[in-house]
Amino acid sequence: MNMKNIFLKKPFKRYQIDFLLRTAELLESGFTFYESTVFLLNQYDKIQQTYKVDILSAIEKGATISEIYNQLLYSNHIVMQIYYSEQYGDVIETLKKCHLYALTQKMLMNQLIKTIQYPLLLICIFIGLILTVNQTVLPQFQSMYEAMGIQLSKELLWITTILFMLPKFLFVILIVIGLCIIYYFYFFKNKDIEKQILIIKKIPFLNKLYKLFITYKFSKDLSFFLSNGVMLIQIMDVLVKQDKDKLNQFIAYKINNDLSKGIQLVDSIEKLNLFETTFTHFISHGEKNSKLDIELSYYSQYVFEKLQFKIFKMIKSIQPVIFIILGLLIVAMYLIIILPMLQMMEGIK
Repeated sequence: MNMKNIFLKKPFKRYQIDFLLRTAELLESGFTFYESTVFLLNQYDKIQQTYKVDILSAIEKGATISEIYNQLLYSNHIVMQIYYSEQYGDVIETLKKCHLYALTQKMLMNQLIKTIQYPLLLICIFIGLILTVNQTVLPQFQSMYEAMGIQLSKELLWITTILFMLPKFLFVILIVIGLCIIYYFYFFKNKDIEKQILIIKKIPFLNKLYKLFITYKFSKDLSFFLSNGVMLIQIMDVLVKQDKDKLNQFIAYKINNDLSKGIQLVDSIEKLNLFETTFTHFISHGEKNSKLDIELSYYSQYVFEKLQFKIFKMIKSIQPVIFIILGLLIVAMYLIIILPMLQMMEGIK
């Protein structure tokens, strides 16, 4: 039975963040992973018993913690952090950090939904209003203006044309968004990682966020391995051999090739042109004072906070823009109806 397909349709996602923290706490208290999973799944009453049995059966058959988290549909980033900690680090501490990461992601998503839900509702209402006005009110006004010989100004003609075309324009936008989603899931995700990176680099703004994310992710992983006494060559070897994280695999492959040619780590990272420019400065400084793992740990936190700030800034800028556009459209509709009437009244006088 394919557990991943099962949980895609089942409500475990609501428990994902809690499961990370509670598992860490129970493991810290002396529970085995099997015992902690039994204890927690018994409390999650929205999950059917058959699925609980399947998960516990997988653990009994020797599935690792990272494999179970992969089956429970955790993000690839979280699964890989747990996988690395099983090999070289502290699983409990990693689960706690993954909990904070998942909590931050949820907070960002909630902030985005909270920011755009009211403007989106207004947009839907306004689209309905435009469609109603286009089909009923405006044709009648135009017929009346033609019958009375009222000539609309160029400005009003432009505004009227825009309002008439707006529903079609929005429909085209929806089609484009739909095509982008189809392209992402059926074409983009099937491309090799190098081609994916090249495409993302060409997208304005997204390329900056992606660069921050890559820098955060790789610096965090590098810090994790170094703090557990793994040598740089071994780190690259581990990342190349694993196949769950294609991005890390690609970066490690490139760096590994350069290291084998005698190229320094800093120079290799600069050649890739995937990271923040400050990344190499921190590596150079950390290598000089032999505290690279500690400096990279702090640096990854700094980059993550910078990434959060940029996303929050983008989210906050969405609402004012939507309100300004809505305000202009409402004023335009008002002018189309009122100005010709005033013009008509002036003609009667």
